[in-house]
Amino acid sequence: MNEFLAELFSSKVRAAVLGQMLLRPQIAVSLTELSRLLGLPISSLQHECYKLERIGLIKGRREGNSRRYRVQTACPVLPELTALVVAAIGEQGALAATLADVPGIDAAFLGAELPLSADRSVGEPVPVVLIGEIPLEEIDGAVDRVARILRQPIAQLEAVFYLPEDWQARLAQQSHYAVSLMAGPRTNLVGDPARISSEPAS
Repeated sequence: MNEFLAELFSSKVRAAVLGQMLLRPQIAVSLTELSRLLGLPISSLQHECYKLERIGLIKGRREGNSRRYRVQTACPVLPELTALVVAAIGEQGALAATLADVPGIDAAFLGAELPLSADRSVGEPVPVVLIGEIPLEEIDGAVDRVARILRQPIAQLEAVFYLPEDWQARLAQQSHYAVSLMAGPRTNLVGDPARISSEPAS
């Protein structure tokens, strides 16, 4: 384990790679993509990805002409490492990062203010509101990642999904639930749900 810790914490480039990848375990990235995202040379990233793969945190796989890396979700220390990244950048930033890459997302918000209180187990589930042309198979994965970042049981979160035109219509009709989501405590994560509500329905 000492070798693991030495490999893990001895490089700023490695920290940048972990900060990018741990919050997006669903995404496979190439060295070229990582270089563009992080503004770091491919040669440095290749060296660090090799080390992270060697200790079992990520896994590389050849796809076409490039090698793409993905987080090893079975890694036994993944929850703790993710929590460390979240603590470093903050819950709101981590949640925004994990949801920003959801295909088709226009806006997302949490129906609560952060940080969540420690006694959430006795309260109502927190709405995770996703608005956009989002494939249905992506919704559960997005909410699962939110639960991991907040270190909450999945049962304490409620997935709430709207197509943009449905969201606009619910607000225009003063739907009690949609209005209460906007008026109540919330934490915006991606986009602005109020801006979507002011756009004409297509």
